[in-house]
Amino acid sequence: SNKQKSEIISAISHEFKNPIAIIKSYCETLQKEETNQEIRKRFLQKIEKNANKMNEIIDRLRLSMRLEENGLTLDLESINLGELVREISKELEQNFKNRNIKSSGEECIICADRLLLSIAIGNLIENALKYSECDVEVLFSKEGVSVKDRGLGIKEDDVKKITGKFYRVSKNSWNNSLGLGLNIVENIVKLHGFTLHIESKVGEGSIFSIKFTAK
Repeated sequence: SNKQKSEIISAISHEFKNPIAIIKSYCETLQKEETNQEIRKRFLQKIEKNANKMNEIIDRLRLSMRLEENGLTLDLESINLGELVREISKELEQNFKNRNIKSSGEECIICADRLLLSIAIGNLIENALKYSECDVEVLFSKEGVSVKDRGLGIKEDDVKKITGKFYRVSKNSWNNSLGLGLNIVENIVKLHGFTLHIESKVGEGSIFSIKFTAK
């Protein structure tokens, strides 16, 4: 218990350190110097962006805890999977300029919790964008969703551990906020009765798949 608390505090401290430093720096500049409206607006936007980042970290930690404690119930509905993938892809492309997400597959309707499934698929696509430079491919069908990248790849030993809470392969790769991204994905997948499959080769890339039917 003490070790887990220490890991949580360490992870939060690490993730908050940079945005807090940025917010502090811009606030000090705005207080001390005469700035025109354009510069002032830009500084305030930076402050807002980093404040939002801290909120996202907190929300992610709370979601992880609720999933682990079985504190969430599914709000199931019929979802057009192709539309959902395209919606998530379009939103992420706005955050990752000059990057393309190629989605294709069989148009189908599935039964799932729209919000939670969006978080899971979004996490997988975002990871692929962060840790590769080529286009990201998303394939979907009534069998599941697969996200493919041609990035760094993951060692076999790390593949077995990567969905663990707070686990990070290295400081520079697969480093989602607090190391919770893939842990959240796996818990959402399990809550639905789906399965998460990971295929990866170092130097070649990875394929993360959410299978709607257990195998």
